[in-house]
Amino acid sequence: MSLIFKIFTKKFALGWLILFAVLFLAYPSYLAYSVREGEKSKSYSMIKYLEQTNETVYLNVGIQVVETKSNNTSIPWTKIGIPLTEKKAIIILNYQAKLGVKKPVKIKKINENRYSVTIPKYDVIGIELDQKAPYQLYDASGDLLSLATEDIDTGKLVTNRLSTKKQEMYLAKYKGQMNDSAKSYYKTLFQGINKNAKLEFNFE
Repeated sequence: MSLIFKIFTKKFALGWLILFAVLFLAYPSYLAYSVREGEKSKSYSMIKYLEQTNETVYLNVGIQVVETKSNNTSIPWTKIGIPLTEKKAIIILNYQAKLGVKKPVKIKKINENRYSVTIPKYDVIGIELDQKAPYQLYDASGDLLSLATEDIDTGKLVTNRLSTKKQEMYLAKYKGQMNDSAKSYYKTLFQGINKNAKLEFNFE
């Protein structure tokens, strides 16, 4: 009788041991699953303003630009860079600059078939990133002793490149093309109403 009891006790203990082992191995997976199930993401948006505009785009300029930025560690209290501490980042941006006018065009009737069209000063209407390849980090590297050097803020680099101020150079560069586009636009518009319309253009 005692032998049977010992065998039963050993099997019972072995069963509990196996059960604890299974629970011990399964618990981390269950915990990870529970954490994932408990994760939540929220975002908030707020309308800052609504504004009516008279914007007209006369020219879209497709642009690819390569931006390079480097940082290094300097000797304290000087601007002298320490050798082999440079970090460098090279990014390639593909985007479209939209050029045109933000103010209303002034149209004055001279006589029955003649009109004066005054085009206001050209502005950068907006920026549109390329849908397929807007941004590429071409290279991000550091010299042997660059561990303590500040990392390149590539987000700031992209933002600066896409600023309106950076695009203003294209206003002067492509002014002739925008003039031609504006003339074509209003000639088509007026001839749809009056085929005999003659337009005189003035550019501010």
